[in-house]
Amino acid sequence: MKVFGALLFSVMLIMTMSSCVQGDSKRQPLEPAESGWKSVYKHDEKGQPIAGDIDSLIQGIRNGYDVRIGWGWERQLGDSVLRLEHVATPLYLSVIQDKNVSAIIDPHPLLESYIAIDKQTFGEGGHIWQCIMTTRGTFNAQVYDRVTGQLIKDWPQRHKMTWFLEYPQRAQKANPPLYQ
Repeated sequence: MKVFGALLFSVMLIMTMSSCVQGDSKRQPLEPAESGWKSVYKHDEKGQPIAGDIDSLIQGIRNGYDVRIGWGWERQLGDSVLRLEHVATPLYLSVIQDKNVSAIIDPHPLLESYIAIDKQTFGEGGHIWQCIMTTRGTFNAQVYDRVTGQLIKDWPQRHKMTWFLEYPQRAQKANPPLYQ
């Protein structure tokens, strides 16, 4: 009887301890305690993670949080170092296979120069620039003639990108995937 009692106690102890463990073994991204814009995921030109967590980005999209994408570059040109940074709010987002994000940037007129501060005017000819970006580092920019709509330039590239979410004052419960 002592053996049965000890066995019963052991089983009860194991059941009690296991009930304290979360039932869902898939890790849920944590939301920051503070509201506002937060960098949640950064990857290199090949889409390899540098910082943050893609699951946090995807959960934020599912929760309906606003997204911004930042990218830039630094290049040597003669004796000067050119540095340029952009931040854009996507027009359209897709979560693909529960692990990648694709974003379309709203079209805008090309600038005279993206580097020279004194040439921050709309470029002559009225061309429009639009882009699709992904968390795999792809960046497909296209330039169109504003009047005819004709494709002027298809300009696929790769970029390091930082993905931002705007968190509300009160954290939300994680929403399930939109296909469920």
